[in-house]
Amino acid sequence: MAHAEVFRLFRDLDTQPNTVQDLRSQPKTALLDYAKGAGYTFSDHEFDEAIWGLEIFLAGKLDEPFDFNFSLWETMWGNYYLEFLVQHSVGAASEQDIEAFLKEQA
Repeated sequence: MAHAEVFRLFRDLDTQPNTVQDLRSQPKTALLDYAKGAGYTFSDHEFDEAIWGLEIFLAGKLDEPFDFNFSLWETMWGNYYLEFLVQHSVGAASEQDIEAFLKEQA
């Protein structure tokens, strides 16, 4: 499942701070090119679906609206977006959260 591959990428990036540092100020296409070259199999569209979908899922789990006031956004300040995703978005989700999200998507 391609969405699972997106989460595998972020779990792997969490153990590769040098790669995150190299990619954090690059455009999204650089991250997607890195992922493809490293053997991850998902499309740009699947990447977006997985990331946004998980954030919406987490908002629901926290019983918060997914809007500009979503509490997860506060953790983004002072971080590059890639760092935010690795550490606070995907990083905030437990394996059980990701499994539950993936089951919803199936």
